[in-house]
Amino acid sequence: MRKTRYMKYFPYKPRKYQEEIVKFIVDNIMDSNICLHAATGFGKTPVILAALLSIARKYGLQIIWAVRTGNETDRPIEELKEIEEKTKAAYFGFSLRGKKDMCLLARERKLDDYESVAYLCQRMRKKCKYYDNLRRVRWPIPREPLLYSEILEMAKNFDICPYFLQYEFLNFADIVSLSYNYILTQIGWSIRNAFPFRNTILVVDEAHNLQFAIMNLYSDKISLRSTERAINELKSFETAKAERLLEKLIAFHDELQKLTDKIERSKDKEIVFDPIEIFENADITDNDIDSIRRYGSLIRSKLLEEGKPPRSSLYHLANYIDASIETYGIDGVEFLAYKEKDSFYFERWDMRAKEIMRDIWPNFASCIFCSGTLTPINAFAETIGLENYKPKVVPSFYSLWRIKSIILTDVTTRGEKLPEHMIEKYNEVIRLFLENTMETNSAIFSASYRIQNDLLPTIKEVASKLDRPLFVEYEGMSGDEGRRILDGFKQSAYEYNPGVLAATMTGRFAEGADFPGPELENVLLIGIPFDKVTLRTKLYIEYYKRVYGKEKGGFYAYIVPALRRAAQTMGRVIRSESDNGLFVLGDKRYLDARFFALLPDYIRDTAEKAQLHDLGQKLQTFYGDIINHSKMVSKLKRAIKKKETVKIYYESQSSGLKWREIKPVELETNYLIAIDLNDKKKKRYRIDKIIELKVTRT
Repeated sequence: MRKTRYMKYFPYKPRKYQEEIVKFIVDNIMDSNICLHAATGFGKTPVILAALLSIARKYGLQIIWAVRTGNETDRPIEELKEIEEKTKAAYFGFSLRGKKDMCLLARERKLDDYESVAYLCQRMRKKCKYYDNLRRVRWPIPREPLLYSEILEMAKNFDICPYFLQYEFLNFADIVSLSYNYILTQIGWSIRNAFPFRNTILVVDEAHNLQFAIMNLYSDKISLRSTERAINELKSFETAKAERLLEKLIAFHDELQKLTDKIERSKDKEIVFDPIEIFENADITDNDIDSIRRYGSLIRSKLLEEGKPPRSSLYHLANYIDASIETYGIDGVEFLAYKEKDSFYFERWDMRAKEIMRDIWPNFASCIFCSGTLTPINAFAETIGLENYKPKVVPSFYSLWRIKSIILTDVTTRGEKLPEHMIEKYNEVIRLFLENTMETNSAIFSASYRIQNDLLPTIKEVASKLDRPLFVEYEGMSGDEGRRILDGFKQSAYEYNPGVLAATMTGRFAEGADFPGPELENVLLIGIPFDKVTLRTKLYIEYYKRVYGKEKGGFYAYIVPALRRAAQTMGRVIRSESDNGLFVLGDKRYLDARFFALLPDYIRDTAEKAQLHDLGQKLQTFYGDIINHSKMVSKLKRAIKKKETVKIYYESQSSGLKWREIKPVELETNYLIAIDLNDKKKKRYRIDKIIELKVTRT
């Protein structure tokens, strides 16, 4: 079939809604920003690329694709490779990574943190053979899209600097994929010569993360221990000036030490403090801050010469004090002192999102923000300071008869602690859930580690009794351990006894992990992942109320983030129309109209209420119904192929249970196109579940 002009650069056979979204982007992107909500599995990346590539050269525009972390930069370039291979498009793009990933000198010295590598580059660039070779060696002009690993390998082969080779490649690129940091902070200046923002369309992937990404980038903290390290660094300088400064740093440490008693007495081990009062009590002046920074620079230089990571607590402390003075008194910036495990921290917490980001988006020709959890789009747009946008929501891909969602009406995790009677109820929910999902992998996601710990003994006991392998996410788990657990759980889907995953809706497996097909079909949510109501949470909500008003402020700061986490968690299951999904939402608060409206469409469309005593029976029927419906669908497809007339008994959300005698013509997801034998007209029937089917005429 010939492609329309909109789909010239789309590399696959279009699925439902894809061409519509390509056309929507092409028709609107030059006049407004776009907010696109589309579930994982829709194909957002090739759809957006196909739309933008079809207009980029016409308007003399380039494309920046921003992702949350450097590890995700390859994804759009992989799709660009597909586009080039399938459509013969002559577009060049690459994934741009930071110095930490691309510096060959840092790899030789085994430096693996951004601060150390950036300092190494700053100090050694003039002596670096790789940087020097970049000017001397003739490297190939890129013609095809390149992943970061391909650029790294090319640079190694030519003995040149891969990091700065990327910046040479910018001069030839139509599209570059990079991390949020290049857009949200001042380091973006480094790409502007080759990619002037005013002539660039920005795509922000997984955009629901922006609100918290900007907070992390603009906040900073020191600890009591890092201050002690700074003091020890300063002791290595035997000068009168250093000794005078040492007295002030010791006084500064003593001031922080005084706060620890207040922290210990506080309910949540967290208090607000006044940094200016502490700096003044320690008699730290602007000149002192400059001196602290200079001594820190000397420490970094000495460590570099010794072949050690050039990290300095003194240098960091100077930057922390400087930024704290600069932001002191700004609405949206708070200073929190708290205890975490056995350490005391003193944080400059910048809650501003709208105030910072609203000045970023107008720099670009236009922007596209996309995610599978962008709704409610008006709330998202307001919290990132976005104006002049057009929203677009793509319905999820799912077959209604393959989904069952149950909201339990007699359990809740509300409150600071689960009472014993509620723990007993949840223990019974866990037992029924695991006993009735024996055929495929199951996951139990708790609202917090505290709740998971309360219920973990029962999870372990029931999984062991059923001989199902258990995989548990623990707080503070390393990345390597997380990958091992994830791989083990996914593999268990293909073993004799499917596995059980116990994790939280705030952890690493609730967002970003991919579980295709049978690797995850059953999910039990225990509670709603609201932030714990601590001093920090209260400050955040109060600030949002000042910015957005009382009602919207609480909704944006507290309710929307929690329900997005729940939606992200459930989104691990549904990737296509052929996926089965059994969801048990174990908290009656999900029925609250404010919360229910924020759940994914496949939950809202299939949700049924149940009490604990009904749960077992409802779970038992799910897979039996799937098998029966699959048989009916196969029978219906044969009738279409043989042009037979059938009598069908089915259930529809819109019209309930129905008997019809029809001549089926075409089967769509949740719909049947058929000829009504009464008036001989072709009609479209909504069919959510086929109960019985008989061939009446061949």
